[in-house]
Amino acid sequence: MDSIGVKTYSDCVSECIVGTSAQRWRSKSANSAFLVAVIKTLQESDDNDTTVEWLCDGETLKQLESDFLVATKASELAADGQLSIRAGTDDTGDTPTVLVSPERAISVLPLSGEETVQTEIEDEEIVGRLWEKYETEWEMGIPESIDTPPYSRLLALADHKLGPEVSEDLDSAYAAVGTRAPDGRLEPVTVGLLIGAKHDLLLRDVVEWAETTTLATQGTVSKLKQQLEDVGVVTTESENIGVGRPRQRLTLADGSFKSLSPGELVANVQSVLA
Repeated sequence: MDSIGVKTYSDCVSECIVGTSAQRWRSKSANSAFLVAVIKTLQESDDNDTTVEWLCDGETLKQLESDFLVATKASELAADGQLSIRAGTDDTGDTPTVLVSPERAISVLPLSGEETVQTEIEDEEIVGRLWEKYETEWEMGIPESIDTPPYSRLLALADHKLGPEVSEDLDSAYAAVGTRAPDGRLEPVTVGLLIGAKHDLLLRDVVEWAETTTLATQGTVSKLKQQLEDVGVVTTESENIGVGRPRQRLTLADGSFKSLSPGELVANVQSVLA
């Protein structure tokens, strides 16, 4: 045993994964807080060469996907080849969190809150045997994917279909949503509808964006739009174009909301829906 110490999850990831020469890591873990730290740190880092192969169980993956903003970052890393996920064939949920590279091995034990007891091993023989063990387990694992679209795809398609100003406001709104606890956040499509109403967009264009990104179906968008109408936040104005059904244009029901920043807008609407 070469070293032991108390650190936060983020410090552990920054120092052990991103801040070293080792660029290939395997992690076996059901600790969702640690995995969120891995995802956020990799996504925010300028290091695009480090890869993590994560062996988990299905329940942990469900927890990850339930947090939209974390899931979009994980999806982004997967699309870039920095994160791979496989479901273990044994009970991964009962094992401690382990990080292994060809050069070193790290065990991470929860302490309290964001703190963890980190045990690091650099003995070549022990590390080599651990790497072989987890390589075998990785090869036996079942490949998993994240259904949530990558964050950059959401914004790129918004830029293309809805305009650069809308894309910028969406980015700001999602950043504001991310500062709240996961169970107190607006639905990602609800955020899109609010920004769409702020810019007086056609409902069909917002629906097309949501469907193209695989974020939601037309039915889901309509349901969430109705919810915003029911609480008096959003309204729609019909535009008769002479042929076919009138188009619906989204707008904010309270004109004073127009002057709010994207972050202020989602905060105000969150308080209304709470």
